Amino acid sequence: MIHACIGEIVDSSMKGYLVTGLLGLCLLLGMLGQFGSSWLTETDSETEGVEEEQNFGLRAQYTEMTCDKDMEAACEMTNSMYQAAANTTDYMEYDDGVITIDTGEYHDECVKNMEDSGNTSDELCDTLGELVAAGTWGGITLWMGTLACIVCLLVFYLPMLGVDLDSLPDNVAEVMTWSAGILTGLAVLIWYVLLPEGGDASAGLSVWLTVTGALLGIGAGASNTFIPTDEL
Repeated sequence: MIHACIGEIVDSSMKGYLVTGLLGLCLLLGMLGQFGSSWLTETDSETEGVEEEQNFGLRAQYTEMTCDKDMEAACEMTNSMYQAAANTTDYMEYDDGVITIDTGEYHDECVKNMEDSGNTSDELCDTLGELVAAGTWGGITLWMGTLACIVCLLVFYLPMLGVDLDSLPDNVAEVMTWSAGILTGLAVLIWYVLLPEGGDASAGLSVWLTVTGALLGIGAGASNTFIPTDEL
């Protein structure tokens, strides 16, 4: 019989609640990281009464503007400039002081302009390409960790609903439990390794949420493997 996600004894409910609770938190924090907008945070900059803060998610760049009330003319000019830019491009959206740029589409547009101008390389296009690669592979790996969490939770709860999982190999749940945390942490590592070098950006909230989720997932695997049932 499959050991589910609770170790060797399937009726050890307390151990099951511990492991599935940790996996549930890993799943939640991984999803918050997947759709988070602050994997990277740029140092704030201020120009003519307009303060800008840049954040990068896995697939988009977000710039939030805060205007000095004493510089109303500069604020209106900046708003008009960004609104006009958003109206003429497919990769940019502007709404209530927040600029959202799809980095994948921005990279494609950059490459197209580079090729149209007869150039074979461009520093901006190279940087965008590295950002897109980091976000893509980090996101894919994070989805794999999320899927591992879901599978393991299903393996635990489906038998409670009368679904027969006896045909599954005994070690499936244990492998998936470890995989959830490891893949979630690996997503952050892959994203970091593929990032372009240089820049003043620092790790944002989404990174730390994902790392915390990875640690909780690894904790679930360790609890499942190393904690004897009779100690809970």
